[in-house]
Amino acid sequence: MLPDALAPLLPSTPVDAFVQRALAGRADAWEATLSPTEVIQALGAHRIGPLACAQLPADAWARLPPPLQAWLKSSARRQAILDIQQTLALRELLPLVQRRAVPVLLLKGVPVSHRRYAEAHHRVKTDVDALVRPSDKDAFIELLEALGYRRSDGLTGRALNRQLTLTRGDVAIDVHWSVSNTALFARALDFETMWAERAPIPALGEAAYGPSDEDLFLHACFHLAVHLSYEFALAWLYDIHLMASHWGPDALERCLQRAKRLRILRVCLACLALSRAWFGTPYPEETCAELAREAAPELSAGALACRLSRLSRLRLELAALGWRERFILLREMALPPADYLRRRYADATTWLPWLHARRWLGLRGKSPSLD
Repeated sequence: MLPDALAPLLPSTPVDAFVQRALAGRADAWEATLSPTEVIQALGAHRIGPLACAQLPADAWARLPPPLQAWLKSSARRQAILDIQQTLALRELLPLVQRRAVPVLLLKGVPVSHRRYAEAHHRVKTDVDALVRPSDKDAFIELLEALGYRRSDGLTGRALNRQLTLTRGDVAIDVHWSVSNTALFARALDFETMWAERAPIPALGEAAYGPSDEDLFLHACFHLAVHLSYEFALAWLYDIHLMASHWGPDALERCLQRAKRLRILRVCLACLALSRAWFGTPYPEETCAELAREAAPELSAGALACRLSRLSRLRLELAALGWRERFILLREMALPPADYLRRRYADATTWLPWLHARRWLGLRGKSPSLD
């Protein structure tokens, strides 16, 4: 069920083998031939330093090189501190949002870390992902700004980049008004249905909610698929492993039947197969194979490839849109708003066509491009 195009993501190196042994809690995780520098780089890139720190058993620590021991402890400490900061920020923010009758769902790392990890800080969360209705995004962003959060200079629009990051100190809130930034999955889950089936996150207060377990799993699968062509982090795959391992075969089959109706079945099956290759995730293989045989062709499966070019990603995006939406997307890509260009180039006076030309030529402005 794993497409050949994803074969490069399978574990294949000694460092990959160490990661597998470490996350499985094996005492023999370390081998003398390993490079501590390469292992640290891999754990950092995959965002699993705190998790590896927690999973390694006590008798494995004595075998680890001192630089790796120090890095693991530092990584876990940093995330634990950031977790406290994020928790305090959400306990301040969410009751205010609730009083304004703005429904907010916390996505990705925050809900899964509280539901499926032994400790929430074992899951790296560089930001907090919050999903709102498109009609509520301005009110939510205004509230964040009133609390001292500052918005990024990223380009947003109706069809392009339907999210905005706001930061205050070390806490970043990523505001989403679509379940996905790509049209391949933007309609896979409906906000009203997700809100009706929401589940509480008690550790973050009475106003904190995340998607149901099923919605969280489906979202984790297509979120991973979106990133496969340019970024692969095992933190996201381990979320899928924990969620799938928590269910029995019947519950997983019901979820996959729903994925089939939503035309994202092959994405979910590929994520499960990749998760099994890395972490031994259990799932009913025959049932999954039968579902795959019965499923209709799915445009979303086009995301299941490593190193998709920007042009290929754009073709997939356009194929998922109607003609009117295609025009809106291309217009937003080619002619962003004037205030965005002036923020990007820190220039309030230059002739706008020249700023457009600078952007088309790929010339960077004051801030890094978030296009």
